[in-house]
Amino acid sequence: MGEHDIFPCLREWMSEMDISLAENLRRWAENEVMAKRLELKEDYQALLEPAMHKLFLEIGLQRLLWPEEHGGDGHNAPAAALTVTAALEQVARGDVGIALFLSSLFALQSAVAMEGAVNGEACAALEEKIAGKETPALVSLVLPLYRGEPQAKAKGGKGGWTVEAAHARPVAGGGNGNLFGVLCRLEGSDDGVALLVVPGESKGVQRGEVLKRTGLAADRSAAVGFAKVKVPEGMCVARGEEACRGVLSWLYLGISASNVGALFASYEILREWGDNRVIKGRGNIFKENPLTASVMAEVAKETSLCRLLTWNLARVLSHPDLYGPPGAEANYVTALMVAHQVSQSAEKAINNAMEMMASAGYAKEWNLERYWRDVKTMQSCLGPYELAKMDVSRYFYRASGL
Repeated sequence: MGEHDIFPCLREWMSEMDISLAENLRRWAENEVMAKRLELKEDYQALLEPAMHKLFLEIGLQRLLWPEEHGGDGHNAPAAALTVTAALEQVARGDVGIALFLSSLFALQSAVAMEGAVNGEACAALEEKIAGKETPALVSLVLPLYRGEPQAKAKGGKGGWTVEAAHARPVAGGGNGNLFGVLCRLEGSDDGVALLVVPGESKGVQRGEVLKRTGLAADRSAAVGFAKVKVPEGMCVARGEEACRGVLSWLYLGISASNVGALFASYEILREWGDNRVIKGRGNIFKENPLTASVMAEVAKETSLCRLLTWNLARVLSHPDLYGPPGAEANYVTALMVAHQVSQSAEKAINNAMEMMASAGYAKEWNLERYWRDVKTMQSCLGPYELAKMDVSRYFYRASGL
């Protein structure tokens, strides 16, 4: 964990493996991404693709939550929520877009491979993609955009499901994802909704052109379509509202931890600036001036509080025996609130840091502006905040008419 221990984190919740993994990923971020960023900037093929290959395959992070009997590392108990948080903080410190891909992967694996509820058919079908050592498993989640209405529909039949959608907008990875987690409205079923896994090479999967985005360069965003795509019965990995909300709770945890990682990196940039700049005409170091110190304190405060919120959410998801399943309404709403709060606080903190650094805050060679772009772009993955408030009100005030 190193220098980030300065920000409060309830260490008694972490295992020795969590601490060791975070340290290894800190080195990955520095050696594979940050050391090469000035030269390669956001080059996908030269920087991001090789970094993902090392992280997902050589380090093996995509196998972390996967069952041992299917070639994984077997850290697939609910306590993995804490491991995921420790890992994503460091991954996002290097690159937020890569952390978003991992967040999507971990969210999907929470439905497929969690201890005590392993979907054997799906694990067997996905074993080559997750436990293989050739291609990173890049998960693209196709979730509802507005009012909880899925972008896709599925109909059950003999031997499996038929998935259909036109011009759907995934959370990430429509252009380069090789596994789709598609939340579908189920036709003719009382369960209402389900999450189905669709391999990217399936017949009928259609990809649009890669879209330009201001941030998250690792994500080759594109619209996708599913033209009567056939998937086996076992690839329905979460069925019913509660099960699907559980996947979202894990995704929101990942997004929160990714924002914390972006804050770690922003803090380091601002700290270096404060240590080495002298206020002209006054002769005192930047951080020693009461005015600048006050604003820098705000950045540290937001980083600290965001980390505490995120780790508390991880604790809730890690103990379903105490707090209930991740898809229980209380846990889902908590995850939703934490993710939005952390996202907004991260944007505010990086805004403050950019203002403090003046034109250098916007200069690409300092990288601070990239973390701002990534954090701001990732907010779109959470959906509109005003609609999230309706979920919160429905839970706390039983506003069933909303």
